[in-house]
Amino acid sequence: QGARLGSARLGMGSPRRLLLISNSTLPGGGYLGHCQQHIQSFLGQNVRRVLFIPYALHDRDAYARTAREKFESLGYGLDSIHESCDPVEAVRKSEAIFIGGGNTFRLLKALYDNCLIHEIRKRVLEDGIPYMGSSAGTNVATVSINTTNDINPLNP
Repeated sequence: QGARLGSARLGMGSPRRLLLISNSTLPGGGYLGHCQQHIQSFLGQNVRRVLFIPYALHDRDAYARTAREKFESLGYGLDSIHESCDPVEAVRKSEAIFIGGGNTFRLLKALYDNCLIHEIRKRVLEDGIPYMGSSAGTNVATVSINTTNDINPLNP
């Protein structure tokens, strides 16, 4: 429950590798506990470090700590983009990208503000690096965020 794993070759680009997770925590379980086997299977042994994008939550430091603990327990290093002095370059150098959940509108605004939409699309759609999304991170990987049930905190 809660995870979809896919790989498809569309057009002339590389295969698209996506793991789209509906939520990061199920009742009674820990952070990403319900899908950690999917994560390990998806990332495999070729990925050593994951670039985490915590923009959907206000407390990015705490969110990055939680994600780092989980990924390190699975055998992967984790770099949080909000700690990078050049977020675009961090995406360009990433082996895999994980965008966490929270508020979809807050996430999308930060992605645009940091000029990351084009770079993430290029890395995932053209270069074929693995992309994981949880909740809001799944929403922004789709054609439209119209199905989100988030309230837009950015409107006055």
